[in-house]
Amino acid sequence: MKLIKKLGQNFLNNQEILAREAAAAGIRGKVVLEIGPGDGRLTKELLKQEPKKIYAVEKDARFAQILRNEFNEEKKVVVIEGDFLKTKMPEDVEVVVGNIPYYLSSKIIFRLKDENIEKAVLMVQKEFAEKMIAKPKEENYGRLSVTSQIFFDIKINFKVPAHYFVPRPKVDSALITLIPKGMRLSESEEEIIRRLFQQKNKKIRNILKSDFTAAVSIESVLAEWQQKRPRELSPNEVLQLIREIKAHSGISSENSSAS
Repeated sequence: MKLIKKLGQNFLNNQEILAREAAAAGIRGKVVLEIGPGDGRLTKELLKQEPKKIYAVEKDARFAQILRNEFNEEKKVVVIEGDFLKTKMPEDVEVVVGNIPYYLSSKIIFRLKDENIEKAVLMVQKEFAEKMIAKPKEENYGRLSVTSQIFFDIKINFKVPAHYFVPRPKVDSALITLIPKGMRLSESEEEIIRRLFQQKNKKIRNILKSDFTAAVSIESVLAEWQQKRPRELSPNEVLQLIREIKAHSGISSENSSAS
């Protein structure tokens, strides 16, 4: 079957790694949602881990039909044809698993921060995973690092070379585990983070002068932030800075967990 490039269809083609991925998910007795199961090769390995149920959400109608045929007699597998980003998650889902399209990684992961799940175990681009866990002052530390670490506890389980996928992508991959922290940020708080990390190497005093002049009295923000740069701040320090900016501005704190 011809794969659809725009859907990011690359299949992991190594049975041992598929088995390791399924085992890493820790799903015995759990209700699982699998994102983009394709032809069901990971689904079969997940079944070996004895989950309570698997919701297999597949956007490509061709593969959805293959899944229905493959698991027709397997009562534990419920095939849902649809786009995960537009599909309401069943309320009983405990664990989310998937080899997800890399171009949708951010959208998928940041949808999961608002879901009531125990964890997600996902295959993503290695560079993306490394950015998620990057520490302050590291070169790849940025907005993705801060927001990911505010919303999740993150672990890289193992890395997977590109040659284990068909068709072979240009990048290596990594299996990550995300455990939601239950944090929420308002739109205004996420916007502050975006504006800070657009200029992550610039001193915070100068960012406030250029980007927040109308909203913030610079002198009222604690002096300890003035000479620092966003790339030097830990996620908790970023949250503290958001509180400072909001406390001396007209920015709303509605629907916020950072304030």
